[in-house]
Amino acid sequence: MRYMTWYEQEECLHTADGREITVLRLDTEDNDEILDEWAEHFRNNYRTLEDLDFDIEGTGKTREEFLINDVFPDTKVQPGPATRVGDFCELLVADYIEFIRDYYVPRTRYCRKINRNMSSPGSDVLGFKLNDQSPRKDEIFVIEVKGTADPKSNTKGYQRLQEAINGSKKDIVRYAESLNAIKRRLRDSGKTDKVKVVERFQNFADKPYVIRYGACAVLTNSIFIADDMVNATTENHKVKNLELIIIHNEGLKELIDELYRRAAKC
Repeated sequence: MRYMTWYEQEECLHTADGREITVLRLDTEDNDEILDEWAEHFRNNYRTLEDLDFDIEGTGKTREEFLINDVFPDTKVQPGPATRVGDFCELLVADYIEFIRDYYVPRTRYCRKINRNMSSPGSDVLGFKLNDQSPRKDEIFVIEVKGTADPKSNTKGYQRLQEAINGSKKDIVRYAESLNAIKRRLRDSGKTDKVKVVERFQNFADKPYVIRYGACAVLTNSIFIADDMVNATTENHKVKNLELIIIHNEGLKELIDELYRRAAKC
């Protein structure tokens, strides 16, 4: 994805207990071609064009109408707006670990929603990486994501990161359930080769692998205050290899609205 070139890694920060925080600034550009490419990729997480054409058959709706009114989270009716931000932030992180960190990220979390305005249960982002030479070095990366796009939010940036850290503790027990759900959805979509990838990570006792955990805050610039991040802490988290990430952007709310708008245009 070409929008990956819009990332710039900034100087690392640290939490109160000395844990390193990777900081990434996403500076978007006024480039229609790249934004349209991103929007198409973004929409495919919810519906491919083939699935979308199946869905609209008999409804009398256009693709755009169906996406806006039946697929994408609502812009006004609660909890639609919060879900809209949450979905975007999770997908942003999924793209980052897939296209920059080279993990395989299943895209099954958004296309089978029953309620478009509700977040799907389970771990937010899971990535997989196989090591052909040493299977014990195969990796699963389980990331909890929190985001704030409102520039007037009373929630501080470090508080969102802390919420992600606290939420990550739940992933220690719930990611196995997420694996089961991903596996079923991949089978339903005919991706049998990817089913095998997920199965690799379902029996840790007999086939050990590396489990990595992550906590990520996606923030609009106005609430990202670098010096405040020292107020976050991982001291109550049970794992040693927790990776902390912050992604920040000027005008995050406008970016989210624009991407959903372009995605609805197909």
